[in-house]
Amino acid sequence: MKHLVTSIDVENYTPHWLHSSTNHWPQSNCYVDLWIEILHTLHVNPLACFAFTLSIDFEGDQWTFFKFPIHDLFLLYGIDVQELNIWNALLPQICEQASRDRLALVEVDAFYLPDVSDTNYHRMHEKTTIGVQSIDPEVRELHYFHNSGYYSLQGEDFDGIFHPDAQVGRTVVLPPYVEFAKFDRLQRHADQELSMLALELLRGYSRRIPSANPFTTYSQHFQAHLAALPDLQAYHQYAFATLRQYGACYAYASLFLQWLADYQGAHFKEAAAHLEAISSGTQVFLLRAARVVRNKKPLDHLPYFEEMAMHWDQAMQHILANLA
Repeated sequence: MKHLVTSIDVENYTPHWLHSSTNHWPQSNCYVDLWIEILHTLHVNPLACFAFTLSIDFEGDQWTFFKFPIHDLFLLYGIDVQELNIWNALLPQICEQASRDRLALVEVDAFYLPDVSDTNYHRMHEKTTIGVQSIDPEVRELHYFHNSGYYSLQGEDFDGIFHPDAQVGRTVVLPPYVEFAKFDRLQRHADQELSMLALELLRGYSRRIPSANPFTTYSQHFQAHLAALPDLQAYHQYAFATLRQYGACYAYASLFLQWLADYQGAHFKEAAAHLEAISSGTQVFLLRAARVVRNKKPLDHLPYFEEMAMHWDQAMQHILANLA
């Protein structure tokens, strides 16, 4: 029997423009990318949900792995996200939620996802998150959201993810972390009303802006981090946790402020320009650092970080001044 999340509209589906290949960062991380597409198919504006991006920080060995806060999803769109307690075998619990028109967000092994055929598929095991839009345990078929798109899998890949022969209390694998999204209170506000809600969220997140400039702090650790990387593959893993996270995050922050400026005052555009400069500058620096690791040459990183620190200071000053 097929179990379908009917609130999710996949007819004539195309990815959201935030995932266009023309953007600096067409993908960010699996959780944010997934939610952008979910919100898109629900016909609500995901841009309104990026106020939280101003609060990210350098965390010592990574930058904040930024994720849409559950509170914000409910405030803006009426989407209620809860954790699914995997007390039973995974498969029947996912089917139960889908039959209730609830989208399960499941941590899975990318080894079994055909949409990542260029990287992980049947090559490498790596944790990622998918959104289950429809599932049929009898024919072993799954339709799901992952990263910036909507895909399907079946057969042995289905078995690899759900372990359909698993029994209660006898599973040989650690149960994954699973959430489910409830859409019975879904609200589709016009952008003007959304912008007022988003402005209040921004006021709250302004109190969580890092007290010290994160680029100044990060610059003191970057050279040692880079020197410790054994090869280019390790660099790509490191860059995903650092440069790519804040590069994509500040790109979304810039787009959020540009959108907010259309409804709540053009003064937000100055901060948006500084955050866009961080995003575009980081994309260039990301490639420079990769060449340095590959060629095992030194990198003068200080000018880049000084420029990023300046843009961050200016952006935060503009935001705080305009919220006062």
